[in-house]
Amino acid sequence: MPIDTTLFAHIAPRLTDRIEDVAVDALGYILSNSAAARSALAEVLKDGGIRVGSIDRVETWEIGDEGEIPDLVCFDEKGVKQVLIEAKFWADLTKNQPNQYLNQLLEDRNGKSRALLFVAPRARLETLWPELCRRAEEKFELTVMSKSGPVRSATIGNDIHHMQLTSWATLLERMASKASDAESDIGQLRGLTDRMDGDAFLPFRSEDLASESAQQMLDVMQLIDDATNHAKRIGWVDTEGLKAVAWETGYGRYVRIGGVETWFGVNFSGWARKGNTPLWLSYWKGYHEQLEQTGLATRKFEIDDRYCIPIPLLSADHYNAALNSVVSELESIAKAFGCAGPAPALIDSDSLRSWRLKNLGPEFAERMLGVRRLVDDAANRATSQAKEDNEKWANIDELRLVIQARRTGYGRFIRIGGVKTWFGIHFGGWARHSNTPLWLTLDYPEQQKLGDVSAVTYKIDGKYCIPIELPAILDCDELLDSLNTSPTDAKSGQNQRIYDAALDSVVDSLKSIAKQFTSSGS
Repeated sequence: MPIDTTLFAHIAPRLTDRIEDVAVDALGYILSNSAAARSALAEVLKDGGIRVGSIDRVETWEIGDEGEIPDLVCFDEKGVKQVLIEAKFWADLTKNQPNQYLNQLLEDRNGKSRALLFVAPRARLETLWPELCRRAEEKFELTVMSKSGPVRSATIGNDIHHMQLTSWATLLERMASKASDAESDIGQLRGLTDRMDGDAFLPFRSEDLASESAQQMLDVMQLIDDATNHAKRIGWVDTEGLKAVAWETGYGRYVRIGGVETWFGVNFSGWARKGNTPLWLSYWKGYHEQLEQTGLATRKFEIDDRYCIPIPLLSADHYNAALNSVVSELESIAKAFGCAGPAPALIDSDSLRSWRLKNLGPEFAERMLGVRRLVDDAANRATSQAKEDNEKWANIDELRLVIQARRTGYGRFIRIGGVKTWFGIHFGGWARHSNTPLWLTLDYPEQQKLGDVSAVTYKIDGKYCIPIELPAILDCDELLDSLNTSPTDAKSGQNQRIYDAALDSVVDSLKSIAKQFTSSGS
């Protein structure tokens, strides 16, 4: 069962925006139907320093005496509460969390241990745990037992009851290792939680939006082509009948290395979470046996239902040094597949050209994943608002399946004011004209519909492009500076609010442009 992508992960976000509720239902179903999964839950709690009684029954959304509704309540065979579970992704804590839930535990005076367990994305643990502790300390005597690691833990009041925090990955990995009877169900839920784990939003500072960042990505795209062409001339790589093509992950191209077809290009998901490099090889999973035989399987990660292998990039001052390192890596992979070729000739062209990527890292990749999320959310929200307004100023319905990743970046087609546009990341426009990654692009048949539109327009590579500014992000520097000197527990919620403000701003910009298209007679 692939972890990073499952049918459940693919379908659920398209059917509802209440993903936390979907995940709670799925977790409750698994725990209710698998004694081994319940045993695995008890082991995770034990890792945090607490032993609870047997868990025999699990109920979803059991209402407490004060109206609080924890996501899951676990009972023993006598119907006594053992564990309360609250599942989170990126929503803020409610006013009831955690204190009213802790009250439920403390109401039981029989001296038996109880636990309140929060489950959240791994990327959120560092910010969520301090916030939980700060809130609990306002009402209870709190003793923190663990501030780090896969399970964070603190005792409450009488040192018998615990508050704990762990990640979805930690909990589901333990369940998968013990509950073979629920392996498929756990894999489906893991796919969804991994996808949501990737939805963290890291706000841009103004310097992040400088054109240099986009130029570096254009350099990486050029390096993909140059490395492919050089390796092809030597004979390690074959591209006959294959083409350069962009995925949602980023720009790349299909190649054969050692006779095995793969995709070679930028993978923001892998860069952000699996390895400090933008460049990856991506293999169809049917090549598992070949990867095993070559020893390359030890380097693979499962990303987007494919086996992906990172291609490290040399920290170099000059472009040709970085290019030589990538070509050498392709050579080693070709030889692993049994491809014999001549020794590589070092590339010495552009010897003085600087290599700028050394200034970018996984945080930049995470930010680009956030922008990719912003593109999808803005297109969907604009369409929904247009329907509510009974004005079809935005429409993705007839273009819903046409989601594209061009060399320019990830995006999707959307009609704005009746004009078919491509909305997404445009590295070329970002690098050359405006400090924003988001652009509307009009293909040739639609260009005459610009009419008297007052929006700033640039002609890039034969197409007319309109920048979509991100003022909500550009103006957040002062806020981020203040957060850097305050407890980190505020950052997660603030980041989400910054994202929401950015989303509102982008949708407003799209609506403004739509009205201009409409008034210009398009």
